[in-house]
Amino acid sequence: MWKLAFTPRWLGGLLLALVFVTGFVALSSWQFNASTSGQVHADTAKDTLRPYTDILKPHEPVTNITVDTVVQAKGSYVAGSSMLVAHRLNDGERGYWVLSEFIPEGTDTVTAQGSTKPRAIVVARAWVKGEGDAPAAIPAEPTGTVEVAGRVVNAQGPTEYKRQQQRILESASPAQLSNLWDTPLYDGVLALAAEVPEGQTIPVTEHHTIAENSTVIGQSQDVRPIRATQAVDDMSVNWLNIFYSLEWLIFAAFALYLWGRMLKDAAHRAAEPAEYTQYFEYEGEYFVDEATGRPYYWDPADKQYYFFDDAPSASSPGEPHTKNKNDRSS
Repeated sequence: MWKLAFTPRWLGGLLLALVFVTGFVALSSWQFNASTSGQVHADTAKDTLRPYTDILKPHEPVTNITVDTVVQAKGSYVAGSSMLVAHRLNDGERGYWVLSEFIPEGTDTVTAQGSTKPRAIVVARAWVKGEGDAPAAIPAEPTGTVEVAGRVVNAQGPTEYKRQQQRILESASPAQLSNLWDTPLYDGVLALAAEVPEGQTIPVTEHHTIAENSTVIGQSQDVRPIRATQAVDDMSVNWLNIFYSLEWLIFAAFALYLWGRMLKDAAHRAAEPAEYTQYFEYEGEYFVDEATGRPYYWDPADKQYYFFDDAPSASSPGEPHTKNKNDRSS
């Protein structure tokens, strides 16, 4: 059988089968990848503290690639800029974010309408406890130079500014705050996990991530760091895609099986040609034509050779003839 397998005809058939196998395996791989394509895993590299200038760029939005990255910046707050954002949870408690205008060192400046202003960062510097009405007082911004560190989170769309007297917003929108503060802003919101005055350093771990014991200035039971985490999508697997993936692998295996089965049948047909003739039964010695591979036998009654063919056909002089079952039984 293996000698027959190395003939050009069967090698060509194997090559064709392998082409199908390759296609089926590729489709299986595609279906398997599709089963988890909706998943977004946490990127540990985003937890490593880095300068804010690596992520926040002038005139550039925060994208899926840069969002959730932890950054640090040194600079100062704009006094009296703080506002609240309602409906924020912290360990299951309802409260507010305190948004403040922060001018980082090394920022660019923007000239508009005859005035030049530095570009600022929207810093969610703390969470304050409260539900319904605003807290009695908005925590004041730290004075002087401070260093801040936290995670860059996506900006939200602007909403109607209903509670102006209480300085309460319904969303953390840099676009809206840019108008309220009358200053150019970077995209995104920096949710703080650590804040220290000048002369102190942000507490970090050996992996250069923000330490769990970090604090913000003025921290208390009712004023806490936000400690935003990476957003992770649904981790479930689409089992229908897994089923399709296995199905394509079965098709690939069947392509190889079909080639092997056809080769086995062809080898058996060559070894026992009389078993496959549809015209008469034959018991005796037979031969194989080297040019065509067709088996034939000698008929002593007719004194000529006949092929074991399944249909009558004319032969050239000197070649074996095709014999019909109505001609003679041997």
